[in-house]
Amino acid sequence: MPIMRSLSVIAVLFVLASVPARADFREFKEVPADPAIETKLRHVAEDVLKDFPKMTADNLAISVIDVTNPSTVGRGDYHGDANFYPASVVKLFYMVETYKHVKITPEIERALHEMIAVSDNDATAFLLDVFTDTCSGNELDGRALAKFMDKRRLANKDFARLGYDISAMAKAWSFGPFGRDKQLLGPNRENRNRMSANSVASLLYWIERRRALSPEQSQKMMDLLARPMNPVRPEENQISEFFGAALPAGSLLWSKAGWTSEVRHDAAYVELPNGKKLVVVIFTRGAADDVTLIPAIGRKLLAELAPQ
Repeated sequence: MPIMRSLSVIAVLFVLASVPARADFREFKEVPADPAIETKLRHVAEDVLKDFPKMTADNLAISVIDVTNPSTVGRGDYHGDANFYPASVVKLFYMVETYKHVKITPEIERALHEMIAVSDNDATAFLLDVFTDTCSGNELDGRALAKFMDKRRLANKDFARLGYDISAMAKAWSFGPFGRDKQLLGPNRENRNRMSANSVASLLYWIERRRALSPEQSQKMMDLLARPMNPVRPEENQISEFFGAALPAGSLLWSKAGWTSEVRHDAAYVELPNGKKLVVVIFTRGAADDVTLIPAIGRKLLAELAPQ
């Protein structure tokens, strides 16, 4: 009996070990950086900083994963671990949290579509309230404020268990925040949303690998992120001024952009006509008003990484 019990335990451990972790940042970081990719990214960064003098090196971050051959994935980054305010790119994390914690009804599906496809902030605020069981309102005190803030840390805690160091607890605002949402940020805005290009690249990679959550849920996320290129959807607002504008005809694009008066970002998975498949995350500060910035970076990246 003891021998049989030991064999059973070993069998269970083997099965558990063979189950792939979901969206694990530590697994992403275990992929060795490819010196060739990192050299090309430095060349891109040097050119970008020359062409856009309002930017400085610490205001640019790029993370790239070459998934053309799944058995030999390569990655590289330029300031990939530097923290930025993510703007609407945080909605990738809110999408995952929604699928993880919420029953998907037609109304939740509608909100997910509006949050990802057109980057609607009202839909995002609704979903954040739903999966954290919170709501905006007047200021709170004491235990009530502490409880509110702890609930809003749900995404932070979920992703910390997977090795991510991010803050994703605040709503996307046009003119706010107000009341308890302002309190949440902290006196020095220490709780403001923040993440790195590498953390976003990791999550997008696991979505594309159908391992963000279940394969079925990950496929639904991919469907939401799809950006048809020919023809472009009438309501599309995340191609012409972002990475999609740099892509050659015949490319396929899945992406989530983010922009404010402070930052301009894009996070994309692309399949190119020459067979190249890339996860590309571009974070920028300092030239957010320049709509040519991300397309220019995209063209430089493609010239280095996937010449046609």
